[in-house]
Amino acid sequence: MKNTRISKFKYAAAPLALGIALISTASFAQDEAAEEVASDAIIVTGSRIARPNIEAASPVTVVSAEQVELTGTTTVETLLNELPQVVPGNTRVSNNAGGENFSTIDLRGLGPGRTLILLNGERLPASTTTGVTDVSQIPTGLIERIDVVTGGASAVYGSDAIAGVVNFILKKDFEGVELVSQVGQSEDGTGFGFNVSGLVGGNFADGKGNLTVYGSFTDRSSVSQGRYGYSRVSGALVFDPAVDSDAGTGGPLLLVDDPSEIPAGYLVAAGGGSATAPWASITSLAGNPFRNLSTLLPGTFAGANTDCNAATAGVNVNAGTLSFNDAGQLAPYASGGQCAVPIRANGSSRYNFAPQNYLITPYDRLTLTATGRYEFSDKTRLGVYTSFTNANQQVNLAPTPATGIVVPANSPLIPADLRIALNSRANPGGDFVINRRFQETGPRDGRFKTNAINVRAIVDHDLSDAWQLSVIGSFGRVDNALRGIGNINRTAVAQGLRGCPAGSLPGCVPLNIFGANTLTPAMLSFVRIDTQQSESFEQARVAANITGSVGQLPGGPIGIAAGVEYRKDTGETVVDDAQRTGNIYGFNAVQGISGSINVKEIYGEVRLPVLDILSLGAGARYSDYSSVGGLFNWKAEAELTPVDFLKVRASYNRAARAPNVFELFQNGDQGFPSYVDPCNDTAARSATILANCQASAPGFNFAGFQQNNSQVQAFSFGNPNLSEEKAETWTAGAVLSFDNVAGGSLTATADYYNIKLSNRVAGLGAGFFISQCFGAASADACSRIVRNSGTGQIDSVNTTVTNSATPLKTAGVDVGLDWSTELFGGRFSISDVFTYVDTYKIGTTEFADTVFSGIGGVTVKYANTLTTSFRKDGITAQVRYVWKKGGRQNFPGAELEGFWPDSARIPDLNLINLSLRAQVSDKFEITGIVNNLLDKYPPQTPTGFFEQSNSNINFYDPYALGRNFTIQARVKF
Repeated sequence: MKNTRISKFKYAAAPLALGIALISTASFAQDEAAEEVASDAIIVTGSRIARPNIEAASPVTVVSAEQVELTGTTTVETLLNELPQVVPGNTRVSNNAGGENFSTIDLRGLGPGRTLILLNGERLPASTTTGVTDVSQIPTGLIERIDVVTGGASAVYGSDAIAGVVNFILKKDFEGVELVSQVGQSEDGTGFGFNVSGLVGGNFADGKGNLTVYGSFTDRSSVSQGRYGYSRVSGALVFDPAVDSDAGTGGPLLLVDDPSEIPAGYLVAAGGGSATAPWASITSLAGNPFRNLSTLLPGTFAGANTDCNAATAGVNVNAGTLSFNDAGQLAPYASGGQCAVPIRANGSSRYNFAPQNYLITPYDRLTLTATGRYEFSDKTRLGVYTSFTNANQQVNLAPTPATGIVVPANSPLIPADLRIALNSRANPGGDFVINRRFQETGPRDGRFKTNAINVRAIVDHDLSDAWQLSVIGSFGRVDNALRGIGNINRTAVAQGLRGCPAGSLPGCVPLNIFGANTLTPAMLSFVRIDTQQSESFEQARVAANITGSVGQLPGGPIGIAAGVEYRKDTGETVVDDAQRTGNIYGFNAVQGISGSINVKEIYGEVRLPVLDILSLGAGARYSDYSSVGGLFNWKAEAELTPVDFLKVRASYNRAARAPNVFELFQNGDQGFPSYVDPCNDTAARSATILANCQASAPGFNFAGFQQNNSQVQAFSFGNPNLSEEKAETWTAGAVLSFDNVAGGSLTATADYYNIKLSNRVAGLGAGFFISQCFGAASADACSRIVRNSGTGQIDSVNTTVTNSATPLKTAGVDVGLDWSTELFGGRFSISDVFTYVDTYKIGTTEFADTVFSGIGGVTVKYANTLTTSFRKDGITAQVRYVWKKGGRQNFPGAELEGFWPDSARIPDLNLINLSLRAQVSDKFEITGIVNNLLDKYPPQTPTGFFEQSNSNINFYDPYALGRNFTIQARVKF
């Protein structure tokens, strides 16, 4: 139960740092986190009040345009994922990881849906009904800087800013032409990618106006998991039963992808690959088992090798699960011992799906953006932003696995040896069950196409020297289309196996699925089906803000900001009949969704400079949602500067998030989450659990039972009765600044953060209901589970979401150091960010320093990013070192709790990247980049069994292709 709660809630799991700059220049983050609005006033991200200096009560992390350029960033999530407070979401290695089909940002590990994405201080529309924004649409070549505010900002920006905001500030008043070309590839010759972009801008009307146009095209090639040794074979889990662990179930646990690597005496904990293979498996039903096969079919069942070990004697097999060998002969299903490693050449009946899966997904993106401004008068100004993005991404999975296919005993194309086995049963004419992967269709190919448009206009008008009015109108629409290639029509399979009875679909032909490569072109044409799905999401928004100052305090004028806002989100998903009815094997079934939410808001802020050394601030926002009613968010903050070199700051935020369209209206989408069946015949199965298992599948004998696959079919439903999430966030910290330390300027920071999320929208997943049914005999949980009485396997689980009464709390400390000095006639700088996560707790269960599989599954306790740079005479050199501490794989609620000693961990991430830029002339510069200098590859880990590529690939993404190189050329006119 604990395992499921965290794995379902946590899109990502590592709450990390607040408030330090990840920039190579020798300046503190807040030094650039501001937008000038007048000669003596600026706006800092996290507030709408103009202030006389750049300092704010909430720490702001800044990523500069130079960092975007020096790292060769073409998709912004690649760079932002190196920030300590950002947990990797969907990335280039997310081939079958769940979540979105595009790039996301997740602050503090609270989930990408709790991070608000801004563009020039105004929200960007979500990209799907889940409320998450695709950050790959951000025009990287236009970025001036990126401000990251973590710890809650709902009082200023509204719902979704529970974890904070990421504000992309674009260049203004660009004049000239800039062309950039970039290519990159790994040292192994894989992962080729290129980007070309152009930026053109100029002023007009005597400088009153400016128009800037940007266009870019990015292309990334695919890489198969079969390309690299660590991911080529989907490995098995083995353990030493002679070693007692804390749960008494044995240990340690190892992942192996070569039978020769299995240590002597180790037993199989879980077979590698999949039990559903192209050569098929035929289930021996408990009520009608096969009999006497070693006598009836002695060639393959007498003295059979079922453990893939030539050193062990063969055994006579008379019953059990059957399969076909490479000669097409009926044979025992071999999955024990060394056969648990799915290498067909060794005789294993298990299937190695890795070579067909992508390690790196292919991707291309066209972005066209135009920004403009025009001054109608000294008091009235217009700003516009328009963008169009077309993106295409593809995922590749192994050919379609079809399980639980019921075959009549009189199916016309049953081979002779299988007929003999069927006749050995007490009821020869009874139906039988076969599982078979339709290899003839080729890989399952999911093609995602996205078209996104955004239009925004802002009119600013100076009401007086002290007051300004802004009116904003924006509209965004995203259209997503998914084509699923390589599905199998369930109805067609059933009709073909029955010899095409009257009323069959057009083109029906008798079907032969008894062995590998048995489908003729006519058979394949009949059963194969492609699916189509479309999704649209649009947001219309109007807002008005007024900012200014009233009165005077000893520290300066009182700053005020107030405004109103209206938003309407509308989302719709339309699927074809094959997906809607679930009449397919292959990609998951999806149900249509249609819904809308609107909100009316009023908000205000005040800043009180009580003294020259002390200022106080407060803000509040009331939101009236059509879905959950009224929400009230507020904040309070303080800044104290007792001496010039010291600033003390603190803030408190009460934030809320309304459930999105998807959480409210999801209608039974199909998925295949990982799970562990309590009915497995292990030492952990109690008499009570066994009794509950038997009640779920009457007549089935669970003696020796083991689940066939590590994933279970689940159907997910939304909950229209959800209410809002609530969060309390407070931060406290200090900033020290010195002009001369060891010959250079120094800024040091320390900030403590504490976030408590309550009433959170959390998934009650398959594992939760399975645990509740068989461990606690919950009638509601058991009603959601369908278990096959013939095989004992779980066929499906219905899941949902709820407002969890179990709070989530995370807290930690961030320490930063930024120092620069003149050296050898140039400028040398060091920027270091260190994060300590004190706790990440759900209820009473601690998840800091732990590892789960999947997106964001590693909740690091320590992380450090060190950037050093040197500049002289047009040459810039940079070294970046990223370190993240690997987590524990054994803890309460772990995926395979108890199979490791408590000290077992995944290895740390140690990443070194180099950049060298040469300013060849005033108009031309060239940059060379070496990423992953140490040529590291992802380590194979036990928790990687539940993920992709035998590793925690989301965590080790920078290692995926080993050492890689990028070269970039930039021309300016």
